[in-house]
Amino acid sequence: MVKNWKDELYVRGYLLTDDAEIFSRNIGLDRDKWAVSRLGSYYLYVSRKETFYVHESEGGLFVLVGHAYNPFSMEHDESAILRSLVLTYGNTPAYRDTFDQLTGIFAYFIIEGNRITAICDCAGMMGAYYGVIHDKTYFSSHAQMIADLTRLAEDPYITALKKSRTFKLYGLYLPYNLSPYSEVKRILPNTEVRIENKTVTLERFYPRMQYCVDPDYASVVSRAAQLLHNNMVLIARKWTHPAISLTGGTDSKTTLACASDVQDRFLYYSYISLPREATDSYAAQKICQTLGLQHEIYEIDTDVSHHDDFYEVDRLIERHYGYLGKGNQNDVCKRICLSEQFHSDIEVKSWVSEVARASRYTKYNKDKLPATMTARMLTSMYKIFIFDRWNALRTDKIFKQYLEETGLLRIIQDTHYPWSEFFVWEIVFGGWGGLALSGEHKLSNNITVPFNNRAILDLMLRTPLEKRKTDQLHRDIMDCMDPRINKLGIHVVNGNETKKREILEGLYFDIHSHLPL
Repeated sequence: MVKNWKDELYVRGYLLTDDAEIFSRNIGLDRDKWAVSRLGSYYLYVSRKETFYVHESEGGLFVLVGHAYNPFSMEHDESAILRSLVLTYGNTPAYRDTFDQLTGIFAYFIIEGNRITAICDCAGMMGAYYGVIHDKTYFSSHAQMIADLTRLAEDPYITALKKSRTFKLYGLYLPYNLSPYSEVKRILPNTEVRIENKTVTLERFYPRMQYCVDPDYASVVSRAAQLLHNNMVLIARKWTHPAISLTGGTDSKTTLACASDVQDRFLYYSYISLPREATDSYAAQKICQTLGLQHEIYEIDTDVSHHDDFYEVDRLIERHYGYLGKGNQNDVCKRICLSEQFHSDIEVKSWVSEVARASRYTKYNKDKLPATMTARMLTSMYKIFIFDRWNALRTDKIFKQYLEETGLLRIIQDTHYPWSEFFVWEIVFGGWGGLALSGEHKLSNNITVPFNNRAILDLMLRTPLEKRKTDQLHRDIMDCMDPRINKLGIHVVNGNETKKREILEGLYFDIHSHLPL
């Protein structure tokens, strides 16, 4: 049976706006598929496949779209979580600490008269875009939704960037807070956007403390492991049939280990849509069989001729991505197949874990990176521009804005946090992760990410660099929660991450970071 994909336009998405006329504009949305709430002078539109919560207090309206849970308090009811945020709202340190404790995929808003404050989840796994256009304010899970409603034209820089031969190499995401449209920006992780009287201000709220490596490494491992375990317990309580997406890699094995005494509450699955995914899938299956857990492998039929709806889904994903590029054929087929076969309440993904793994060191074959970051270094990390100087120089300017407007450069200099992790956190996962989940993955199923927690990531970052570079931290967390997994000796390394590639990318980073133009 062919699915009605028209119903999936901006699925599990949201729109918060003071524009009362949006549904008079026909952009293909079926209003019956969206819940509508009046919040002061704003209207909140939420896909009926998504959840939202509103708490009204004397100070204003507190809104959470998506889901959240707190491994510190063991609270998984969003209404209670909103109440705890309201109670601490007048005490900035306590309020920030409470917010940092949240795991989940959500967008969070505070409406106070003519002022609205917006924050994304820890790593921006829920899409979060905003714009003030024609004197109206818009927040949405999809930049393209705002563009559709306000008839925006693509930013010429984005048009030129898309023409670069290497644009797709590291994923369809953009530098800093850009969207395909100059009027629409992305809310960055660790920052909040405030719009008052149509004037936009940005404020960075993390990091707030001095960085140091905790001398009691064993205690950090134990604490991080327990908090991740708490997340898995909360997921098992919150959803009836959660499923863990497993590979043979470090991140998903750590997630499995942290489920420990609630492993029987989860389903386990992998998929094969490319030949290289078979190695991961069979490794995951072997791990589960050894632990006595049921595991399913989805064989994805990637023959386009077998899917009458392939081109419709392909166009839908392209639209969700803001026309930055088309999805891979296997990924489009994956969404079609999983939407028919995946029957769990929620998929548990192990994304965001990489923030704590010092991945730029291994990517560039480095024992250390320069002490001070520059805009050019971020440009070098973003894309390969060696023969594309116009885009390189324009991207330098954008990353310079990133460092200055968000206060990141000053705060890193003051607090001494390892800077490369913020590129992974705010640009890679913040830019690519939310786009991929909102634009593609949620077409087939809902998703949660247990590593998507600022307080847990901060704790993990306070371990020695060498422990993080070599994945010893993750192995120690596994041993703390379920030592059987490491003892199996099953580990799959990404076949693309070869030593030769690391050396070449390291050379590019060194050379390009110092080019005068």
